[in-house]
Amino acid sequence: MHDFRERFVTANRLRHHLLEWGESGPVVLLLHGFLEHAHVWDWVAPRLAEGGFHVFALDWRGHGDSEWIGAGGYYHFADYAADLAFLVRELGGRAALVAHSMGGGAAVVYAGTEPERVTALVSIEGLGVPDSGFDSAPPRFETWIADLERLLGRSRPALTLEQAASRLRARFPRFSEEAVQHMAAFGTRPRGAAREWKFDPLHQTRSPQPYYVGQARAFWRRVRCPVLYVEGAESDLRPPEDDLRERLADLRAQRVAIPGSGHHPHLERPRELTAVVAEFLRGALMRTC
Repeated sequence: MHDFRERFVTANRLRHHLLEWGESGPVVLLLHGFLEHAHVWDWVAPRLAEGGFHVFALDWRGHGDSEWIGAGGYYHFADYAADLAFLVRELGGRAALVAHSMGGGAAVVYAGTEPERVTALVSIEGLGVPDSGFDSAPPRFETWIADLERLLGRSRPALTLEQAASRLRARFPRFSEEAVQHMAAFGTRPRGAAREWKFDPLHQTRSPQPYYVGQARAFWRRVRCPVLYVEGAESDLRPPEDDLRERLADLRAQRVAIPGSGHHPHLERPRELTAVVAEFLRGALMRTC
């Protein structure tokens, strides 16, 4: 599980941390979700590499061991798309993307921005949130500024490894104890005698940008590669069925559910997920996107 190599790549003016498995084969880039890190893929990536893929897992900007943005900056989805654009160039110019939740939303946007550079796309419960109206923007901006103001006056709390594990255990009751301990160990770093979360606390402010399905649909319709949408059969974060079907139709996506899994099939049912993803990628990468 831990037979990986570490790489740091400067892309879009930030230093990004990646894990790497395999030596050759089609490039597959794994993208984690909100407040997580590249090591969420430690049970999936080695098996994909054994199947003949050259696998990389990214720490998004402000997550894991990647660089945080500078003073006055923020984390917008446009930034994530630009990061992917430069990372894909660094990894050879074209890549298959396997992405979870927030990472899935960013991956779909990028796949619709530079469709010729994405060879296949797997979105694991990552097709955006419910639609917003234009009138939702002013209150979101107001909340964002209030969140920033609170953040300025707050010091970052220290915690122990067990406290980190306890919080993950409470938030994700489906995780095995092994997954909880793994996520806590790689999701925190030493701070003196204690530890702290690796992610930039700026992520815990509410983004000012509402989610507009009409805008997202323009990206979905530009995607040209084969697309697989994966959901946990027991997930409580799935969108309403009619809405999801419309989104998948725009993407011309296949759909599969992982039995016994919630929102994190790569941590809850990694063998089952890997088998589904590997089969899809083998088929997709034999075709021209």
